[in-house]
Amino acid sequence: MAEILLFHHAYGLTDGLRALAARLSAEGHTVHTPDAYSGQTFKKLDEGLRHAQHIGHDAVEEVARRSARQHRSADVVIGFSLGAMQAQILAQDVRRVRACLLMGGALPPKAIGGLWRSHVALEVHLADPDEWVNPDELDSLLYHAPQAHVYRYRDKGHLFVDPCSRDYDADAADLFEERLESWLSDLDERAAEEQLAARRL
Repeated sequence: MAEILLFHHAYGLTDGLRALAARLSAEGHTVHTPDAYSGQTFKKLDEGLRHAQHIGHDAVEEVARRSARQHRSADVVIGFSLGAMQAQILAQDVRRVRACLLMGGALPPKAIGGLWRSHVALEVHLADPDEWVNPDELDSLLYHAPQAHVYRYRDKGHLFVDPCSRDYDADAADLFEERLESWLSDLDERAAEEQLAARRL
């Protein structure tokens, strides 16, 4: 099973994301939920974004790096919108990270000071269209990660996965979670196959 670092969006670490983390834990995964807002959550996206700007990019990044240092066995990163930046930084910079899922965000690898590592499994989930995701920036990431799987959710809002967001769509959120669970299962199978192959050497 995976050990996951799950990074929240601009609303903060909402009850919706906590519930998702709890469901993944119930499936047998270990899930850590670093909180860049120190317990604060916001009902309006604009308020959350202002808070993120007040904290600053460097502080948000440091939360991600500190969480990686604290949880030294975590090898899968998941990021939602604002948290996608945190997840992608660790996927690029921390050698043990084997898989990354981005929901509602994607950046060119060079924009966060590094290169995409070709062996890291990548999934990207996006509303379609999504005003918060720049198509050129997404294309730049996919150019460096051609094996990535991209899922688009037609006519949904940016944060359709979270009941705490006005964008919430129950059917699309269920589909996202099914795909997330399937992805994690595939990662487990791949890890088991690699371990078996290593024993045979």
